[in-house]
Amino acid sequence: METKESIEQILDHMDPNTVYKTKSSIMLSIIAIVLGVACVVFNGKMPGASEGGLLSPLSIVVGILLLAWGIVSIFVRKTRYKYAPNKQTISFHELLFDVKERDRLIRIVDEGNIAELKKLKPAVSDALKLRIASTPDGTLCYSQVVAYIPFEFVNASEARKYSPSEARELLKMLRA
Repeated sequence: METKESIEQILDHMDPNTVYKTKSSIMLSIIAIVLGVACVVFNGKMPGASEGGLLSPLSIVVGILLLAWGIVSIFVRKTRYKYAPNKQTISFHELLFDVKERDRLIRIVDEGNIAELKKLKPAVSDALKLRIASTPDGTLCYSQVVAYIPFEFVNASEARKYSPSEARELLKMLRA
């Protein structure tokens, strides 16, 4: 079966002066680690720590949780795509459709007829979805049909780039 390039792959191959990847800052993780170590180290120096109260074990638990969260968040940071000319974050959205509408949805996306999307039957399950990657103002917008074929999601159509006016129409439909 032919594999189609995903939206992420297209964004990865774009010129860095157009779209680039960023990761969230590491500072929040470092602050959590420092606070966690501080809670554990200064636990014995807290007033009432030797009297066997609840504050001492609670301080240790909070310190260990902050330390663990800080360490994990250093290695697991979310990657975001940014549109370079205006530094806007590209966000991903999904519109879910009935599985029986697959061929119509693919045809509509290939033709770029956004008004026809409103006529398709929506669904609650994610067996057929239209993935949309867009800046908030619509200057950069891609969409792609993704279908669930047993045990995996498959890109059912090529990713399509929209003009800013088409993207604004698509984003209005997302908000409605």
